[in-house]
This record gives sequence, structure tokens and C-alpha cells, in this order.
Amino acid sequence: MTPALRTDLGGSAPTGPGECRLALWLMSDVQVLDAASPARCEWVELLGDDPLWQPLLHMHRPYDALTHWALAAHVDAVRRHPLAPHSGRPYDLALSLGDNIDNAQHNELQAFLAIVAGGTAQLSAHGSPQDAGGWDGRQPWPYWCPDAAVDDTWKRQGYPAIPDFLARAGAPLHSQGLGLRWASLPGNHDLMRQGTALPEPAIERIATGTAKLLHRPAGFAPADPLRHFVDDPAAFSQGGSRRVDAGTDRRAVDKPAWIAAHAAAGAAGYDATHAAQGHTDAVIDTEAARILLLDTNHPQGDYQGSVGQAQLDWLEAQLSEVDRQPGRIALLCSHHGSVSLTNTRGDDPQRRHAAALLALLHRHPSLKAWLVGHRHLHAIQPHPGPAGGFWEISTGAVIDWPVQTRAVEFQRHADDAWAIHCTLRDHDAPADTPAGWHYHLARRFAGGHADRMQGAPGDGDAVLVCPR
Repeated sequence: MTPALRTDLGGSAPTGPGECRLALWLMSDVQVLDAASPARCEWVELLGDDPLWQPLLHMHRPYDALTHWALAAHVDAVRRHPLAPHSGRPYDLALSLGDNIDNAQHNELQAFLAIVAGGTAQLSAHGSPQDAGGWDGRQPWPYWCPDAAVDDTWKRQGYPAIPDFLARAGAPLHSQGLGLRWASLPGNHDLMRQGTALPEPAIERIATGTAKLLHRPAGFAPADPLRHFVDDPAAFSQGGSRRVDAGTDRRAVDKPAWIAAHAAAGAAGYDATHAAQGHTDAVIDTEAARILLLDTNHPQGDYQGSVGQAQLDWLEAQLSEVDRQPGRIALLCSHHGSVSLTNTRGDDPQRRHAAALLALLHRHPSLKAWLVGHRHLHAIQPHPGPAGGFWEISTGAVIDWPVQTRAVEFQRHADDAWAIHCTLRDHDAPADTPAGWHYHLARRFAGGHADRMQGAPGDGDAVLVCPR
């Protein structure tokens, strides 16, 4: 399909062949997860038709146990074809825009890093909602169960039976890794339980224990479920009767441990100083560009983001330096974008939101793009401004439909104009594989929201004209 030409910021399509100066492969919201973790509360999904509970969705997807297989399929595709689709330039960097994992757990992080950097990952599906072990048959199982012998409410709606699902989903996954330079930044799911609540002692005891809850606790009816979860996540997972294997590797990952694990696995941008100081703001320089990683997690919890004034001061200095370097451009990368920097929890006077960040970015003509995730949809938004403006490029989730990543190529033309070529990428795993199951189940689960998540034609394959 011919990419859409976007001239929202003014100008016209650049003339001449141009030269690709930077090629990136982007993924976001992979959310590798441990589907059997006692620190999850999948039962919330069963209340999804109630507007009171919808702010907490999604706490469960029928393909949860397959997400790491979808990541591995994308990683394998890039390793086999490491050239950007428009220019043929080898990718300079593979970048995850956050929410690499789902529940801030150590075993999830190790699985993600093993797949991206090379290694073996294994996350069992036994004990997950897809495992109907102990089902008495008197009532339909409330979750999708791939076992054809189990009557569940999901297969009645057309979900398939898949023989050997639990064994194949939980089998060891061997990855050769990306085979190129890569980097990552933290999203809310990387550092918060279910992407929303800060780890605290009660939920940690549940996470590393043996009791998993798959139903709503008797009499549990919070007036504001989202606020209640942020304040007391353990209340949603207490009293479980399903027995699972205990695991200390289900302990929460804090920011220094997250950084240290990435640095040890070879992630670009982070070193021992970042881990010691707990700073996830980082710089990656190439000959043509400065790539700035900005941590937008809110320190008081909740899934929406914010930035600190000290971060803005650091960002101002970094962009000002690139402004003074003719021919170089700057890119900002963060998990939350302009519509998601709205978190006011805690009333910290040093926290800033979208308006403050946008005002800063508009002061810097070197900035060409702001790359974001979080919203689980493809979107491209122009931000015109006094310095010419820039493009905000949101890449959809790997965990959800359309299960795609994005190639982004920055091409400089002879008249000093820049164009950004965006191309969506599928992993094309065979249908009868765990990654193929994930793809088709994600499409079914998206239902009537699939078109919105895919975005308009100009939000996918597109050529974005940058102001001179």
C-alpha cells in the first residue's frame, strides 16, 4: 500500500532521492507477563461491561500466556531482515518504548531480556486462567479455556479449542536476540503492579506465595476501583484458593534493578551510574541524531504520566546542544505522549504535564519527532509551532491488536529538508504456532475496537514532511 503523504506541518514532498541518516525499529507495550502470577487479578476483566470497573481494564486477555512468543516472532523477523524497508539502511537501533513487561516482575523482565538480547525464556501457563484444572463442570468456566472438553463462556462466543495449548505456551523459548544495537525505556507496567500500583509489602507477599485468586472476593465492592487499586492492590488478590508454585522470581523490580538488568544485557544508553542513581533518562548519540530517552512514570503511582522539573531542565540543555550542531537532529522518546501526561496524584509541585513539555519542545528546531507508546494504538499527530513543529508518532502495542511494530527512517534531502518514513511491520508467524495463536486471538479480542487501534491510513504507513 502506498504510504500517506503528510504535510500537516507545511511544505511539500522533498525533491531528489535523499539519504537515510537514521533507521529505527520501534516496538511498544509488549507486556511480557507471567499468567500464573498470584499478584494478578484477572477477575476484574469479567466485570468489563460495568463502567465503574472499566478504568482498570485490561487486567486479563485470553492470550496473556502467549505474549512473549509474539515478541520473539518480531525479534526473529528483525534478525532475519535487519534492513529498513524504505531505504534498505541497516537499522541503527531497535527501541522499546516501554511496558516491556506487564506486572513489574523479575521473571517477566528476565524473559523479555532473554528474547531481545538472546537466551532462553520460559513462562508457564499452568495455573493461569486458561488452565481449568479442578473445574467441576457444574458451571461454565468463566475464562477462555483452550481445552475442548471444558465448557467455558468464551468458546460459546467463537473462541477456538487449541490442543496442547498449555504445554506449547509454557515450553522453553530459545531466542538468538535482535542481533543489533537496542535500547529500552520504562513504562508504567515495568515498575508498577499491573501498570498502576506501586509495589508494597502485602502484594509482594501474595506475588511470591502459592495462592492465586480467580474470582471476585466476596463482598468486595469499592466505590472507586481504580483509586482503591492504586492505594491497596493486595485487596484485589487476597484469599486465593488455587494453588500455584511459589517463586521468589515473582518479586517486584525496582528502578535501579531494572536499569542494572538492562545494562547487563547490553542495552544502549544505560551504565552503572544510571543504576546507582536510579535515573532512566538517557542519551544515545549517532552521527546524525541525538536520541533522548525520558522516563514519564509518575512517582506516586497510577498509569498516566508526568515529568519532573529537573527532567525538563536536563532536556532543555540536551536539545539546546543539538540546536547548535548544523545538520544534526534530535528525537524525544517516552512511554507517555501528549494526551497521557495528565497525572496529578500526590500534588507534587515539581511535577509537570503535557503543556510544559510541549512548550519546551517548541523552542528547539532540531527536534523532528517525539516517539511514544502507552495508548495501544497507532497514531501520528503534528505539533506545529514557532520553530516549525515536530511529529508525535505513537506505535501500537505488541500485546494487543494489531500486534505490529514500526520502522521509522529519517531521510535528509539535498535541499536540507527532512522526511520521516513510517512503515508498520508484522511478524508473519505461521498460524499454528504460539505467536500465530496470539495474533488471531488478539484480533478477536479487539472486536469492534480493532479499527480504532489500527489507526487511520495516515497513522500507519506514512511519509511525514518536516519543516526546514
